[in-house]
Amino acid sequence: MITLPRAHFFRASLLALAVLALPSCGAADAEKPESTAEAEQAVVVCAKDQTVEGIDVSQWQESVDWAAVKGAGKQFAIARVSVGTTKDTGFDANWSGMKAAGLVRGAHQVFKPEQDVIAQADLMLSAIGTLGANDLPPVVLLASTGGVTKATLVSKLKQWLGHVEAATGRKPIIQAGKYFWQDNVTSAEFAGYPLWIPSWGVDCPNLPDNAWSNWAFHQYSSTGAVAGVAGDVDLNRFNGSLTDLMALANGAAVGTHDYAALLVVQSFPSENEAPAQIPAGGIYEGSIELKNIGLEAWDEGTMLAATEPRDRESPFAGEEWPGVARFARVEGTVAPGESYTFNFTLHAPLEEAVYIENFGLVQEGVAWFADQGGPSDTQITGLFEVVANLGAGGAGPGGSMGPGGNGKPTGDFDTASACAMSPGGAGAPGFVGIGLVLGMAALVRRRRRA
Repeated sequence: MITLPRAHFFRASLLALAVLALPSCGAADAEKPESTAEAEQAVVVCAKDQTVEGIDVSQWQESVDWAAVKGAGKQFAIARVSVGTTKDTGFDANWSGMKAAGLVRGAHQVFKPEQDVIAQADLMLSAIGTLGANDLPPVVLLASTGGVTKATLVSKLKQWLGHVEAATGRKPIIQAGKYFWQDNVTSAEFAGYPLWIPSWGVDCPNLPDNAWSNWAFHQYSSTGAVAGVAGDVDLNRFNGSLTDLMALANGAAVGTHDYAALLVVQSFPSENEAPAQIPAGGIYEGSIELKNIGLEAWDEGTMLAATEPRDRESPFAGEEWPGVARFARVEGTVAPGESYTFNFTLHAPLEEAVYIENFGLVQEGVAWFADQGGPSDTQITGLFEVVANLGAGGAGPGGSMGPGGNGKPTGDFDTASACAMSPGGAGAPGFVGIGLVLGMAALVRRRRRA
């Protein structure tokens, strides 16, 4: 079985097969931003207008006098919940103290990619309880790879974000330094999440290349002095007015973009789960429920579209679809705050393989939702396995690479069965030298848009 994350990977895998057929310190340090020294590229972004001052704390600040912090002019504070699955001993007191002092409050978790993702997310959710008035969305702080690969880190981050967003109805905030992100994540797919950038000693932070174009929070010092806090404390500013901060804290972040959606539920497995099986040439009924968290109503121009890349022709397209890259469209109107279920039919191709589909929303002729309030182009995924259609007789186009054959285009491919399909019979040299390469090339052309 070959899992096909992207078309270019599929092509590379087949070419490789063809070639082979011819004659391997402490918790506090985990949050320390990397150096802000000059880089080859700079994405320096200053605050758009007004800013609001705040702090962030952990158990290292011990007992905080939150009324004094408020009296010192700070409008918000963010407390550490945990380092991975190890809870911060000062969080509970800080969480209740910030509320009592009338501060806009938030909570952050130092993410440990080598630990159980859901256990970490559930610890966060349990600690903060139900978010209420003046509560910021949860924050995930990235400062360590935990020894995992870049692909694993990205996958686990998506899992944390999706789990927390589904539970709270809020789009989480990401804290990450420029160079950590560039070296270990290198992805623009999270740009729909608010960014908290640590960049000390500057007024205008340097953002990760090819990712965010703006920031929500800027941690500009780790050695601040604030009434009510003993010793040094991290200083932060919010990029906007107090009204903007209150809107973010009250879930009306929902309402900061014309087009934005929140995934409620999907009826099929994501790429991290066992695939849904569809007989070759058969159909699969799927659905995705999304909530309108933007400012504009959805209408018939609001489409569930194929992404990665955008406008990619889906191998599952059917005649009833609005287009080969459009699974379904809105019927009627969906006002802000309402939810809508997109129902669609997938028409399985004949080639047996595992396919990953990426779904996004587009307002035709206006904007892609991923460029505004999300979801990102890779947030909603589906994993589908096209298997042999036993009702098709096992021979011919439905179960082979050619008429009358018995080959498996992408699964359990071996030399013996390959040679059995060649014009020269079992073990025929002509197949190894020419037939395999040509067969693979033909399959690439058929699958190039998968």
